[in-house]
Amino acid sequence: MIAVLADGTTMGTVGGGASEHHIIKKAVESMASGESVFTFEIDHAEKGMICGGRMEVFGNIIGNHTGLCIFGGGHIAQSLAKIATLTGFFVTVVEDRPELEKDFEKVKYIVCKPEEYEKVDPLAYADYTVICTRGHSTDYEALRYCLTKKLKYIGMIGSTPKVTELFGKLRTDGVTEETLESIYAPIGLDIASAIPSEIAVAILAEILLIKNNGKPKHKKFSLVAEA
Repeated sequence: MIAVLADGTTMGTVGGGASEHHIIKKAVESMASGESVFTFEIDHAEKGMICGGRMEVFGNIIGNHTGLCIFGGGHIAQSLAKIATLTGFFVTVVEDRPELEKDFEKVKYIVCKPEEYEKVDPLAYADYTVICTRGHSTDYEALRYCLTKKLKYIGMIGSTPKVTELFGKLRTDGVTEETLESIYAPIGLDIASAIPSEIAVAILAEILLIKNNGKPKHKKFSLVAEA
């Protein structure tokens, strides 16, 4: 039995050699893709091993948390950070104002400025990201940074005029229409509320919808019999 960490380091062994190398590679790939269980076979003869034969391997991701990175530490971000941990997310909050750092369980705070993003790499373990900083310029810097990474979800808070303005600036910077189409902005499901905590719920609902390949519809069915 072998334990493989996300960075490829290991504990234990399954015999070493080409087979173990292939298993480690597959395990790291599975963690990146979110595949919770994987099986595959290795043909030793194809690897140039005299022993030949085939080897079946079973793997399981243990303690896997999906990463959510929130740029901004205001009221909506604070609510979102707390409720996201309840659904299994490991949350990172990125903020340039140290006074907004909170002591929330399972939430990591990174205090840094936009020009430090590449050095700090807050998206190292994130699959989903929400941008809700203190202003348009910092939202734009966070969005530009997020677009350089491979993420499953990029959402940005803001009014339609704000989103239109920032998207126009991105077009000027050479960002394609296909990339702009992948950004969820304005963010969240429409729940007709301006309360920060309720907006946070709407944002998380949209993220879970994308994460679980769902569709925005009610489960409610009609009790009225068809005529």
